[in-house]
Amino acid sequence: MTLHPLQAEPLSIENISAHIQQGLKTRIKGQNKEIIQNIYQETDYKPLWIGNQDRKKTSHLIQALNDPLFNYKNKPLDQASIKRLFYQLDNGELSNRRQAAAYARLDLILTSSMVRLVRFIVQGDVDWNMVQEKLAALEQSDDIKAVWEMSFKPFPDQDELIAAIEDGNIYEYLTSLIPMEKRYRKLVKLLKKYRGMDKFPKITYSNDDLKVGDSSSRVETIKKRLQISGDYPRYAPIDSNFDETLKKAVMTYQKRYLLKVTGVVDKTTTYYLNQPVKTNIQAIITNLDKTKLYPKQFEEEYIEVNVPDFNLRYYRDHEMVMKRALVVGRIDRPTPLFSDRIRYMVLNPTWTIPDNLIKRDLIPVLRKNPGYLEENNIHAFRGKNEVQVTQEMLRPYEKSESPVPYRFVQFPGDNNALGRVKFMFPNKYDVYLHDTDNKSLLSRRYKIYSSGCVRVEKPFDLVTLLLQHVRKSYTKNEIDKIIASNEPTTIGLKQTIPVHMLYFTVYEEDGLAYFKHDIYLYDKIIEESVRGNKKSTFKIPKKRMITVKENAKPLSN
Repeated sequence: MTLHPLQAEPLSIENISAHIQQGLKTRIKGQNKEIIQNIYQETDYKPLWIGNQDRKKTSHLIQALNDPLFNYKNKPLDQASIKRLFYQLDNGELSNRRQAAAYARLDLILTSSMVRLVRFIVQGDVDWNMVQEKLAALEQSDDIKAVWEMSFKPFPDQDELIAAIEDGNIYEYLTSLIPMEKRYRKLVKLLKKYRGMDKFPKITYSNDDLKVGDSSSRVETIKKRLQISGDYPRYAPIDSNFDETLKKAVMTYQKRYLLKVTGVVDKTTTYYLNQPVKTNIQAIITNLDKTKLYPKQFEEEYIEVNVPDFNLRYYRDHEMVMKRALVVGRIDRPTPLFSDRIRYMVLNPTWTIPDNLIKRDLIPVLRKNPGYLEENNIHAFRGKNEVQVTQEMLRPYEKSESPVPYRFVQFPGDNNALGRVKFMFPNKYDVYLHDTDNKSLLSRRYKIYSSGCVRVEKPFDLVTLLLQHVRKSYTKNEIDKIIASNEPTTIGLKQTIPVHMLYFTVYEEDGLAYFKHDIYLYDKIIEESVRGNKKSTFKIPKKRMITVKENAKPLSN
């Protein structure tokens, strides 16, 4: 595509500027109209893209419009109109009389496409208000209180946008807008990879598992399938023998999808292997959409709690220094998603049972087991006085909106629901990180057993990291003495540490792409709230892949 010099009278800058002013009144519509008008007003209505001196930046913009780094949904952004106008102008298909108007129209379309691309990079095309409405509706329809605090970004500073257009710093400017850049770039790389994959071959279901030493035509298909996704080596043989190389590939795949890592291809693994590549592509896109809710990067030091991944990651200087497993909220009691700061730790914590759990859990438990309070070191108080409470005394409050007039406190000990330490970032949801008295749950596949709080594997590793930010230094021996005392002890942080509760089901780590289950169905809600694919309401399916109450304790935080 070449640009003709603007020398003939019909193509004078003044003539084209006049057409631009007219086009701003008649051609530009929609939410970006005011921004586009302001850009031209600030630049004296001169053409921004069509002079010979603008050839390089125009080329960069056209490149950017088609670059998945910025336009990962392949939005048209008027690229066909731009191409057609360039062709008509470059090949003399327009008379001299019509060329000035055509150049003006081309300039307006290029500016409009730039603005639309900027808006997509920053805000995306998900109707986040609709997402919030659907989450709120779950409380009425399914008694699920789903909380996701979202920060909506405004359109970027227009002076910076104008400067980028005038200076020709198109790629540099657009890159500066990318949210959660490190995560985002990895997701875009994954998206390119999965879009370029061949169609996955279908593996025949069978009641017979496949393992090392087996020989079957199904093995050949499995090797082809895993070779396409990169789990089975590219140059390894495609044959019917289940060898150690295939076992290793199967184990890698199972790890990536949070399946039981056995190296054996059973019905569950076969089901996952038979999911079409478009499922992965959609999952990656939805996770890219979620980055729009967050800044370019988090703080130098912070804690990331990725709920559907069941993992906590501690970052220092933007590098991960610790990763630990988590137990999160049940699917009917989801862990809230928000950001806050850890301000203090409590060793040997007590647990005051929230009013909603007294009604939903404690009263039914006491009906079955009147001795539950004594067995679990739970004391009842009215005001400051300890009292004896029976299930009969609580029954009137079970379905009532009035608060239970008693306070139930579980004293410190090995059977305390919070374990031996809790990490506090005071918030209106009464959610925090803590130890657990039931560590076996950390070995489960779907760690969804809490009532909203987050239980941490090896919590004293986190204590050790946070002790670097306390006012007084503690030795390991001193911490051990505090634990042995069984007395609640608060340790304040002189530097509070940010904690971000996130919901990312796809990520890349250590060179592998991980796809996690959409435990709370938030991804599905987002997919159905995208412009062009909106569904006004969301209904939780009757049958879900994971259930709630199996193996959960009757009362847990």
